[in-house]
Amino acid sequence: MRKRIVSIALVFVLALSAAVLFSGCGNDEYPVEVANITIASEPKNIVVLDAPTADIISYAGYDIKMVGRSDEVNQDWLSVVPSVGSQTSPNVDKIKTYETDIVFAGENLDKNVKESLEKENIQVITMSQAKTPKALETNYVTLGKILGGKVTGSNKGASAYDDLISNMEMVKSSVKTEVNSDILYTVCYLYFEDNNLKLMTSGTYGDMLLGYTGAVNAAVNIDENKVDVNTLKVANPNFIFYADDATLNAIKADAVLGKLTAVTGGKTLMVTADEMNRQGKSALDTLDKMVGFMYPSLKKNTATKDEAAKTAATVAATTTANNNQTTTNNQTATTVPANAATTSLADKYKIKLDKLTLKYEDENGNIKIMQQRLYDLGYIDDKENITGYYGDVSKAAVKSFQTKNGIKATGNADNATLVKMFNSNAVKNG
Repeated sequence: MRKRIVSIALVFVLALSAAVLFSGCGNDEYPVEVANITIASEPKNIVVLDAPTADIISYAGYDIKMVGRSDEVNQDWLSVVPSVGSQTSPNVDKIKTYETDIVFAGENLDKNVKESLEKENIQVITMSQAKTPKALETNYVTLGKILGGKVTGSNKGASAYDDLISNMEMVKSSVKTEVNSDILYTVCYLYFEDNNLKLMTSGTYGDMLLGYTGAVNAAVNIDENKVDVNTLKVANPNFIFYADDATLNAIKADAVLGKLTAVTGGKTLMVTADEMNRQGKSALDTLDKMVGFMYPSLKKNTATKDEAAKTAATVAATTTANNNQTTTNNQTATTVPANAATTSLADKYKIKLDKLTLKYEDENGNIKIMQQRLYDLGYIDDKENITGYYGDVSKAAVKSFQTKNGIKATGNADNATLVKMFNSNAVKNG
């Protein structure tokens, strides 16, 4: 009898220990402390008013939580998220309607709007824009921590940052591989502010981006961002990137800068302030843009994804046309012009298809766009299944689409499947 009592007691102790253990695990992630803010539990719905912050959130895979955005958050792949107005004066009632937990704002959010949101128990978090690579890494980890927890979220944010840097390194490596190693270009980035020309200086995030082009920033040893025309005259950069037309006009109007080889030789390219300041997928697009301009031999590898999608669609159209050139029952085959066969709808849906593959159990904005397309084609019946999560419903829909469109039915949205799905000749369900 005693052995039985001891056994029961032991089972009780083990069960109690397990309960404490699992309870502890559940509490490890939250609450999260960030500066003077406490996030009590994992946010489910967020609104993002600041475009650079949206870029990081998206790249880290947390865009699935976005239920609203400002008009200034204009990244193509986030266009499916409904707008709540401007970043300074968003529609508070609309934000409330979305059962928003957190609003990520810029520093210019109207004070009264901020107070109104906080009265509704909606937390407002202002993320400072990263000016250095180290600050950028901190922002990735911080946003990951807020949205995913102290351990899981922090690790996810850190992993996303590492992935971003790894992709930039790959671009730089492609330059070294394709371009003669004896060539070392110099570049600079100029912008016009407070009626003065200014220069992207050493140690900044923009300087890091310029470095991944495989070139050297002409301002590498300059701390003052005000342009010293004599310094630039000596450096004589091979390429000049500029922020806007006002900047280019100021460059051309200057007696010294207007005569630089890059200016007279047409080696100047507009890269807007938005392009230089966003720090996720947009940063890779900006890097591709600069590298493609500097090294024409690499442009095929760094073309925008929209262009690649159009190329893929043209190839698909040509293949379709060729396949239609058959003879049946001794009838003359009909030749269909390839350029009239199909068109890509990628632009319409605001999705970039080049090399894009979507996987089962992933969550992101591209999956949400794919689900919308499958809904439009009749493969998803219920609009509530347009969630951004690639679950069983999406897998079955993709598999059905593949079957009806002559693609091996795997349920996985590989690139060939996505190109066909966003083509105008995609076969509808039913």
